[in-house]
Amino acid sequence: MTAQLTRRLPNTSDTLFLTEAGIETTLMYKKGWELNHFCLFELLQHDRFVADVRTYHARIIEVALKHKTGHILDGLHYRASPDWGALLGMPAQQLADLTAKGLDIYTDLSREYATEDTPIPVGCCIGPRGDAYDAKLLMTADQAEEYHSVQIETAKVAGVDFVSALTFNHIEEAVGVTRAAQAAGIPIIVSFSLNQKATLKTGPTLGEAIMAVEMQTDNAPLFYMINCNHPIDFSPALENPGNWIGRLQGIRPNASSLDHGMLCQLGHLEEGDPVELGQQMGDLAHRFPQLNVFGGCCGTDWEHLEQVAKNVLSVKSLQSA
Repeated sequence: MTAQLTRRLPNTSDTLFLTEAGIETTLMYKKGWELNHFCLFELLQHDRFVADVRTYHARIIEVALKHKTGHILDGLHYRASPDWGALLGMPAQQLADLTAKGLDIYTDLSREYATEDTPIPVGCCIGPRGDAYDAKLLMTADQAEEYHSVQIETAKVAGVDFVSALTFNHIEEAVGVTRAAQAAGIPIIVSFSLNQKATLKTGPTLGEAIMAVEMQTDNAPLFYMINCNHPIDFSPALENPGNWIGRLQGIRPNASSLDHGMLCQLGHLEEGDPVELGQQMGDLAHRFPQLNVFGGCCGTDWEHLEQVAKNVLSVKSLQSA
């Protein structure tokens, strides 16, 4: 079976793809790992952490195999970019080496588990240069392209199938990271995070953000997603949508509707209701049939993805009948 088949991307068919869930919150609260500045990649220096990462991903891949869905592998490298590495006192070469090490783990997992029914493309997730939830570090598109090109070039050398820009809140930064991926010749998925007013932290609506990136990059992203929000928060952004809605293809919700700041101060995992979350994702799949990438973000784990897969697949089977 060819790598082209087992690592095909979600935009090539209407096959359901699951993503990983809340990898940081799961490894923090269920495995006891402490994350300096929320940086997972730093812990790849520890053999026990590598084992925990493999076990975590294998458990989620089992859900995809059970339901015969695709599975997107990314998540470790959200803050594996120059400024966060410098904050940890990490030389550039060490940052690149740890990034490559994490992507090698993903490549091995894809080879081990991928099937024709469960393609597992390997990706590198990219977070904003600053904190996604305070929106204080704003850049021009050119500055963002230069900054994010470092991580993207490292991912390219490692042989990834795509990169994913997660929790972006600033249009110009989203444009810049997209242009950096274009320059490297790597497909990119762009995912926005919304606040409790159902807009980006910097003010634009989801539709405005998607259309701006489309116009300034010649429709370059594979598709767009929403991540790190509970359906209560992002649902208003999907009411009476414009033509841009056809470019929205994925949702990675939080388990809880609590504000991000409050979630970070709780000191425990807020897992919400997996059954309810699964039903909410099923409702979205019914309303927007083009959605075929579903996963989880803060507070979610394999239990949530199990419910999401069951509900979304039930809807899609009715749609295809």
